[in-house]
Amino acid sequence: MACAETAQAPFAGASDAWSSAPEPTSPPLAEASQLAWEGYAEVLRMPNVTSQPFTSRGHVPQQSVDVRANDVARTHYATLVTDTLFPDGSVLAELAHGATGNGFVMRKDAGHWSYFELDSRGASLVNGALAWCASCHAQAPSDHVFGLPRLP
Repeated sequence: MACAETAQAPFAGASDAWSSAPEPTSPPLAEASQLAWEGYAEVLRMPNVTSQPFTSRGHVPQQSVDVRANDVARTHYATLVTDTLFPDGSVLAELAHGATGNGFVMRKDAGHWSYFELDSRGASLVNGALAWCASCHAQAPSDHVFGLPRLP
């Protein structure tokens, strides 16, 4: 639900903004997990941009994840450098590798990113212009996107 502390900064431009961000408010779990988010089927069809799962340290809980990108975002993500700008319609997803765990999705429309936290069945737990997501991602070096972890 919030960014995780990163002692070794495994991501380019890793943020510590989570430490001062307000706690999110979420709908009750039983209510939130009844229906899959309307974009979840699209996210499941998007190909992985990671060759193998890795441990995400940017979100809580830390978990093994795959990153996916839609056709609009894939080339930009694959060639990510400082100051890369993603076009409107870009969708990036970090999904738990396996049957359980939360997923995190970013979608850019009208020049602004929206953020979604999904349960293991794709139901939206929280979504929108989420302040705690935006405060961390605002510190990313490339249009609110950190990219894949770097090897030590």
